[in-house]
Amino acid sequence: MTYEEILIKQNRHWRGERFPIGVERDVKSELIPFLKTKYILAITGVRRSGKSYLLYQLIDTLLEKKLPENILYINFDDPAYVSIRNDQKGLDGLYSDYLKLKNPKGKTYLFLDEVQSIPGWEKWIKSRYDMEEDIKFIVTGSNASLLSSELATLLTGRNLQFEVFPFNLAEFLRLHNEDVFISSDINEIYEKNYGKKDTLRHYIKQILKDGTFPEILQIEEGMREMILKEYYKNILYRDIVPRFDVRHANKLEEVAYYLLTNISNAVNYNKIGKLIGVSEVTIKDYLSYFEKSYLSFNIQKFAFSLKEQIRNPKKVYFIDCGMRNAVSFRFSEDIGRLMENVVFIELRRRGKDIFYWNKKNEVDFVIKQGLEITELIQVFYDVEDEKTRMREEAGLIEAMDTFGLNEGLIITDDKYSVTMVDDKKITYIPLWAWMLRSIPQRNLII
Repeated sequence: MTYEEILIKQNRHWRGERFPIGVERDVKSELIPFLKTKYILAITGVRRSGKSYLLYQLIDTLLEKKLPENILYINFDDPAYVSIRNDQKGLDGLYSDYLKLKNPKGKTYLFLDEVQSIPGWEKWIKSRYDMEEDIKFIVTGSNASLLSSELATLLTGRNLQFEVFPFNLAEFLRLHNEDVFISSDINEIYEKNYGKKDTLRHYIKQILKDGTFPEILQIEEGMREMILKEYYKNILYRDIVPRFDVRHANKLEEVAYYLLTNISNAVNYNKIGKLIGVSEVTIKDYLSYFEKSYLSFNIQKFAFSLKEQIRNPKKVYFIDCGMRNAVSFRFSEDIGRLMENVVFIELRRRGKDIFYWNKKNEVDFVIKQGLEITELIQVFYDVEDEKTRMREEAGLIEAMDTFGLNEGLIITDDKYSVTMVDDKKITYIPLWAWMLRSIPQRNLII
């Protein structure tokens, strides 16, 4: 079997056409320098998060200096490649067809999209990597374990992994052609964007409702819920059930549905198991599958004892508020919990080591760097609720005393102020301002 026709179809740059590049992703600037190296670049992220468009953007950048025939793009999600999944020599034939078609001279760049669907792809890449000096691999997959233990062993020291999430706020605003001031200084962000803060609050409200999957933001509002439900089904039944050989898909879906409804809550594996009718071990397995597929994430309660961390309930967050709203069972808008979910995803995107803390009071997020606790964050929507506000501040003060910190942060809908409690500083920051704070990107997984 030959693949020449599908290769010509997918590689529009060979015909002098451009790939659609969409909104430039922030992670692109991290990837560009590594295109000059021999490292295999593995880009992972939830289905429909924009990995393919990121590849298009990288190809578009390469075409400024590289010949089109030296760049090969293959999307293995295309049904035309079904036969290759049962052909041990399929990738050899595919690459041979490319060489026959274009006969490239010098360094070649192979962009392999959704490569995890092809059995044995990692061994094929390793053999080519070892044999050919002038070949560069950039691969994507919808699973965090794209670099599995076997692959990591095969490609030790040869690969770098980057994560892609749905749009962050800056990317969302670029889509809407909104020009905002971005800085590492929160004071500057708040002051210089003050004139459009109500516009930014409006966009935050939209994010809490519809999420930030790139395609969803560009279609009619009435179609969004149906398509988000389809995304959800595809993650469950294309990325999880077949990959992890799940025998009782209905139980898996029940667990996912339960977690969706309980975002930001601490969950007990044993209780969920009894509710759904499966073992605690199965619940742990399911949650690991969700996390590997970027559907949901769980964080541990911080404790100085690892045994205590493992024993305590985990808090669960979801990849996207829009998908959660489309699928879950709810009676209210859940604004506070959705805000907390957005903050978690942003922290996760930034590569933070995240815990929650609970003693007499609770702190939503405890950030650990190395051996030290460096940040304490509460998420609190209604600052006019004095009882809740006092509770949130008390949690921060208690945690600051425990960890020897002098500052804590409360992320709000609109309040911006600094409060001193004894010698402790509590800063209130609107969610939009916190999300626009520029920091070194942390999408690279070492």
